[in-house]
Amino acid sequence: MLEMGQSKPWPDALEAVTGQRQMDATAVLEYFAPLQKWLDEQTKGVPKGW
Repeated sequence: MLEMGQSKPWPDALEAVTGQRQMDATAVLEYFAPLQKWLDEQTKGVPKGW
């Protein structure tokens, strides 16, 4: 897979390995949902940004 990345666009390499041309972060977002909820509670009312 990594070798393909040098000569082919990444969607082509991804499709060769997984059979799909797009990535989906849904599982990662679901996994970290409890942490996100806790962080939102901890920073409630705190201005966001730099």
